[in-house]
Amino acid sequence: MAKTVLKIDGMTCEMCSKRVNNALIEIDGVSDAKVDLKKGTAEITQEGVNDDTLIRAVLDAGYRSKVKRGFL
Repeated sequence: MAKTVLKIDGMTCEMCSKRVNNALIEIDGVSDAKVDLKKGTAEITQEGVNDDTLIRAVLDAGYRSKVKRGFL
């Protein structure tokens, strides 16, 4: 399993973070997603999911995101 961290812009409340979390965990290959409203990030545990798919899911939920590099 791989871990990917996304920086997410536009979340302002718990409902926003739940919306993003739900969008991510619905992706085939994503086994877990932890969205942190305060940090504006999502840590995704996934297998075989490319970054563009994760970013598209967040965009479709109404938020902007990009892969956060160098988090480890």
